[in-house]
Amino acid sequence: VIAWGANQLNQSNVPSNVGTAIDIAAGGAHSLAIRSNGTVAGWGRNSSGQVNVPAILTDAVSIAAGGNHSLAARAGGSVLAWGSNTFTQTAVPAGLTGVVQVGAGEIHSIARRSNGTVAAWGGNVNGQTTVPASLTDAADIAGGGYHNLAIRANGTVVAWGLNDFSQCTVPAGLSSVVDVAAGRYHSLALRADGTVAAWGYNATHQIDVPANLGPVSQIAAGAFFSAATRDGCPQDPNKDEPGLCG
Repeated sequence: VIAWGANQLNQSNVPSNVGTAIDIAAGGAHSLAIRSNGTVAGWGRNSSGQVNVPAILTDAVSIAAGGNHSLAARAGGSVLAWGSNTFTQTAVPAGLTGVVQVGAGEIHSIARRSNGTVAAWGGNVNGQTTVPASLTDAADIAGGGYHNLAIRANGTVVAWGLNDFSQCTVPAGLSSVVDVAAGRYHSLALRADGTVAAWGYNATHQIDVPANLGPVSQIAAGAFFSAATRDGCPQDPNKDEPGLCG
């Protein structure tokens, strides 16, 4: 794992004992990583115990980092949550099973079951834990600051929660989506053809997708920025070197 950026709370100081990681997550000011053996490492801000990983967590398959809390889905389908519980964001609903993916917002948590249904809990002042009743076929989820995104089995996107900046107003005709990401007030979607759609808050140009971005394989959203992994770009006919967009 490599980390960079703000480091006032050591969130970018990767511990030497992380070893080989198979998944990572970044929260408000803390970081998480799943090791290849299923254990989880946490570092950075620990004001609410959000990096104090439970000792019983040895079989994590998905992790998420919220504002001041953390989540993990275990191999058996259960969920562990730790850190701040001011808004009951770490109070995992009784009987929640079959979970294969977790997500986290600033003060709420979300989980996707293997059967495509979604559960959410924690702060709900903006309706972010009120899962749409029609969402029974989720293939992927993402937790934003105060909103959530989900991809349906048919490749369309469902969004709910805070919509002050139209972050839940999914663009008309958006389809063939294979990945979603949610920032504080903006949303991203990756189509199967490698193109990216973005909507919501744009004060720092986080939804201005670069025209020369090229085919994308993965997307991520920070609080007020967006990032993408590129598959590579066509060679510029006016240059000798291939593979660089822009």
